[in-house]
Amino acid sequence: MERARRAGPPDNNRPFALIAPGAGGERLYAVCPAAARAGLAMSMRVADARALVPALRVSPADPDGDRAALEDLARWCGRVSPWTAPDPGAAAPLSGVLMDVTGCARVFGGEDRLLDGLIRDVRALGFTARAAAAPTLGLAWALARYGDTGQRGWCAAEDAHGALAPLPVEALRLTPEMCAALRRFGLSTAGALMGLPRRALVRRFGPELARRLDQALCGVRETLSPLRPAPSLRARVRFAEPLITLGSVGEAFAHALTRLCVLLEREGLGARRVRLTLYRADGGMGEMMLAAAAPVHDSAHLIRLMRHRLERAGLDAGFGVDLVEAAALLTRPLDAGQTSLDPDAGAERVAAARLMDRLDARLGAGAAACAQVVDSHAPERAGQWRSGAAAPASWPRRPERRPLLILDPPERAEAVAEIPDGPPRRFTWRRVAHTVARAEGPERIAPEWWRLTPGVAARTRDYFRVETGEGRRFWLYREGLYGRETRQPGWFVHGAG
Repeated sequence: MERARRAGPPDNNRPFALIAPGAGGERLYAVCPAAARAGLAMSMRVADARALVPALRVSPADPDGDRAALEDLARWCGRVSPWTAPDPGAAAPLSGVLMDVTGCARVFGGEDRLLDGLIRDVRALGFTARAAAAPTLGLAWALARYGDTGQRGWCAAEDAHGALAPLPVEALRLTPEMCAALRRFGLSTAGALMGLPRRALVRRFGPELARRLDQALCGVRETLSPLRPAPSLRARVRFAEPLITLGSVGEAFAHALTRLCVLLEREGLGARRVRLTLYRADGGMGEMMLAAAAPVHDSAHLIRLMRHRLERAGLDAGFGVDLVEAAALLTRPLDAGQTSLDPDAGAERVAAARLMDRLDARLGAGAAACAQVVDSHAPERAGQWRSGAAAPASWPRRPERRPLLILDPPERAEAVAEIPDGPPRRFTWRRVAHTVARAEGPERIAPEWWRLTPGVAARTRDYFRVETGEGRRFWLYREGLYGRETRQPGWFVHGAG
């Protein structure tokens, strides 16, 4: 309802409701406080509601938009803890965000300051908010919804039994049907359930009641599945006053990348993927990714990539940015290299990888590709094009001597040889006859057995480098060993020059 109010005209005194299709026609999906005071309730038919409140203003409900907004809010709460997620089991009026803040409170000066700042920031976005911190996820859920948060809007508990006992049974995340059944037996609080034998509760109400009690009282560990896994290495920069220009945001990103590279160097790691995130004061976020062809912990290189990407990322500072983060999503160990005896060792490889990184940052991911040597004996598979982000961290061995021009696929030729396994003396290719003056070879290449196609016979190749009487050079191969693989080997021209 508050999200719809933010998008609509600012009229808080007039009754307002969201409607959605239901049984027998459109029904009320959510109502504002003024409409509730006028006697309207959820699931009421719109016709009956208008008869009761003629001045009622309605708007279509947007459940998908509500879920997306709650997920955005959960991501925005990542400024407090990386382990955040929307509450998957709460109904729409009690929707919430779950967070695991273990180890995070000391960064904010303790749990009290963390909760104070969180409540203040969420309320500044225009949302009603209550919060609670507890040893278990179930107890925090219960206290945030049914506990006494006082004027501060939050509460914290260390004693699970004492904090849970006075709360109603609805605080245990039970179904409405089970809560009604418990109240019929006079069990209206969690403390009344805690004093009963567990076996009797399971026999009467099933295992779900016992499980919810154990989750709230530390008997069963409950894990939180965050929206995205927490990065192992990250650096954050906070500001007392929000930044309002992209230029200042870029400088903040540079500062965060410098801090991140210090952490990477300390761990002996290099980053292949870096995510840069800005958190806006209005609750919005912005992200951009940096990719490196080889592991890198050089802050100058990452800052240069960031400046290239920042021009095309389309980030918006909005009403100001109060926090930026640089997180290494993919890291690899850095290979130790000898630099004292040969200062230029590996410089060519590093320069090529960083050139690809800059081209990708300027032109877009995958826009640039480089020729890479592949560890394969087959000439047609010995090289391929790869994007900079997919380039390997180390360069494979250099290939054997090959002609400048490689034909793909090889073209058939008619050849005459003195002996079955010898070099050709004459051959005809593209209707032109050639006489061989000099020949070198053979270079025998066996088929790669792990690539064989079932039912297709693979044959050995004997390659020859030949020179004609006119001085032209060709690279030919004979396919199939005479007498062992075939009775009539075939000849092909695979390259020239």
